Amino acid sequence: MKFSVATWNCFGMGQSVLDVIAKFAPFRKRYLAPEVSEECGETNVLCLQEILSRDSELFFDSLLGKYFPFGIRDHNKFEFISLRGSGLGVGMRDKQTAARFLPFKSRGVSWDRYARKGALYAQLEIEGKKIDLITAHLQAGYDVESRRVRAQQLTELKNWIAHLGSPDRHFIVCGDFNIQGLTEARSGGEYTTLTTMLDGFSDLGAETDLATYHPHPEGNGLAHAFEKQQMAQRIDYIFLRPAVRAAEIVCSGFRRFLDKPLASLGEGVSSWASDHYGLKATFEI
Repeated sequence: MKFSVATWNCFGMGQSVLDVIAKFAPFRKRYLAPEVSEECGETNVLCLQEILSRDSELFFDSLLGKYFPFGIRDHNKFEFISLRGSGLGVGMRDKQTAARFLPFKSRGVSWDRYARKGALYAQLEIEGKKIDLITAHLQAGYDVESRRVRAQQLTELKNWIAHLGSPDRHFIVCGDFNIQGLTEARSGGEYTTLTTMLDGFSDLGAETDLATYHPHPEGNGLAHAFEKQQMAQRIDYIFLRPAVRAAEIVCSGFRRFLDKPLASLGEGVSSWASDHYGLKATFEI
């Protein structure tokens, strides 16, 4: 049995007051580019983060109508402690037998304090085999407070995995962790905390070591337009924990996608699909 899982932060909401009030996504015409929907549709399971604007919601819903018979996303409604929801969604070619939104109790700081960041759990059933899946989006930022919040959120994520997982089922965790994972940053700090909390999981992108956020002029033009001073980073991940009591699972393919300007949109900042690149892993059981 072979199947694939993709994760992508679709940059669904800007960070101005107008963006929040009007529910606009930056350069929203990028969602209409045929290459974007085609690339997103070429997988069995698609996990999206930052479905926070009306534009990104319509985009995700269009994918469900065209590619994925089953899907779930946050309603993103205003609540007392947040202006938006988690912005998480999962599209699936096969049905899920369970699904659950898991908002972090650890409140964010800076801009993230206005969103209910957290995780979305789904139990997939692919050709009769059940697989656990979590897609997550953690606190953004480089300062001490942001790191403190992420550490707390990782503890919550660890507890959810322990509660929802089983030795009988393979477990896949993916999403935007906002933690640098390129080779030079792995010897300590947040990456060590991340892999410690996800004990038993393999970081499937560690070997290829490709940046998923590259805000340089020679990298991702859209990311550079919003954050000009930062280095290339690997902050999006797909992790796998094989089941103890189940058929063997292997990752037979791993690649980055939507990592080049979109030909149908010409050149410039608006020709990128997102400020993040996507990741796709292919599995065989």
